[in-house]
Amino acid sequence: MSSDSKLLLGLILGAATGAVAGLLLAPASGKETRDNLSEKAGELKSDLDKKVTELSNKLKDLDSESLTDFKEKFNEVKATVKDKFDTVSAKVKDLEKELSEKIESIRKEAKEMEANSNSI
Repeated sequence: MSSDSKLLLGLILGAATGAVAGLLLAPASGKETRDNLSEKAGELKSDLDKKVTELSNKLKDLDSESLTDFKEKFNEVKATVKDKFDTVSAKVKDLEKELSEKIESIRKEAKEMEANSNSI
């Protein structure tokens, strides 16, 4: 639970506790107390709905921002990996070419040595 959520929950519980305590300790008749409780519960519900909506919007914004940040970082990493792959791939091709040339050179030398040893 985030600190904003904890703070919101604490404020709501504190307000509700204070309202109930104030109504129960006030010198009023049972009907007046019930009416006051009903009114305060309605106000509390309205405040709670407003806070939940605000928190929900914050979470949506956070999710949207986090998703955007993730996509940006993913694309950066993807581009970096592609560049590295292209570089490594080019080096491998160069090494393959160099190796093929060396093998061909060794084969030529081996044929020449074989031809020379046959002529002796």
